[in-house]
Amino acid sequence: MRPFDHFLRQGLMDANLLQYDETLRQAASEELNASLPYRRERMRLLADPWNWEKERTRPVLRRGIVRGIVAAAAILLLVTAAAAIAVPLWNAFFGGLDPQQQEIVDEMETGGGAAEKTEAESLLPPPAEHDGVTVTPLRILGAKNQLYLMLEIRAPEGTVFSSEDAVWLFGGLSLPPERRTEMAGRKGGFTVLEAGTREPNVLTGVAEETTSYDIGGCTFVVRALYRNTPDGEQEPVFEASDNVTWKTGTWDIPIPEGLNGDRVLELPAEGLSMADGQKTMTLLSMSVSPLGIWWKYRLDGEDPWPRVRMALRMRDGSEIEAAPGQMTMGDMGSGCTAAVDFVKPVDLSQAEAVLWGEVEIPLGQLGEE
Repeated sequence: MRPFDHFLRQGLMDANLLQYDETLRQAASEELNASLPYRRERMRLLADPWNWEKERTRPVLRRGIVRGIVAAAAILLLVTAAAAIAVPLWNAFFGGLDPQQQEIVDEMETGGGAAEKTEAESLLPPPAEHDGVTVTPLRILGAKNQLYLMLEIRAPEGTVFSSEDAVWLFGGLSLPPERRTEMAGRKGGFTVLEAGTREPNVLTGVAEETTSYDIGGCTFVVRALYRNTPDGEQEPVFEASDNVTWKTGTWDIPIPEGLNGDRVLELPAEGLSMADGQKTMTLLSMSVSPLGIWWKYRLDGEDPWPRVRMALRMRDGSEIEAAPGQMTMGDMGSGCTAAVDFVKPVDLSQAEAVLWGEVEIPLGQLGEE
């Protein structure tokens, strides 16, 4: 039976290839109707696919299907469709916002809001400009260790962006010199919202950063912008003039101090612990904002602590899970730091508790002593 099984397998593979050959050959040229929420989730998946699979707990999603999604996302990375956006940009980035979520964004963002937001507008850093490139911060939405930075990037004259470009922003948050002894970890990505829509050499996108430290007073440093060529290679749209040490020529956007610090709740979490076999995790501190949760802990045990389920329990009994892509870093001596963000801004006035694994931590309200 073995030869028959072999021939049957080969025949099925050949039939499958014939069926989908045309689709595969056109994958690099066809414009896919990929929504902004889909592309944002795809960015999370491609940044950390294995943790994305572990943390996205969906009972109906079996292993083979998950692997198929990973493979499909990798193929679709070759094509980015960014159609003209008719809805507000934050709304498009987050995949739709209900009125309460939109109100949270309006209250927290720096710049780009209502006409009476003159003070918030004045906090926006100035554009960074040199070598024919201008990077302009349009809006800043952030708190504690979570940042969404909306940027307009004006590339050198003669550059032509299109909705089909796969664009990569090389940059990220940098601590000020006096704070570079802090434990510093970060993960991030860049989502294009508009490309060549208003002017051929202008694109708008959102840089998303999750860090192990307070983002207030840090600098978002843009080092380069790349895009894929038709043959799949990467080409620089622009680069810092010193692209070896990156010490000069970067486009720097300073982040305001104390960004939305009044929207961060420090929880009564010190000393709470949970055990897993021979390991024990003990909390040193925890804070939560409408954008995410940050906590520091001490680990007793030899192996790294597994990822912990994080969620908010709301007053109506529902739960809001944190987004996939939990970041953990640190060492046994000084303590470890972990962070998660929410898929969309959360109304903390409607939340009762943080769910840290099986441990429930009561949530105070903003403005309470």
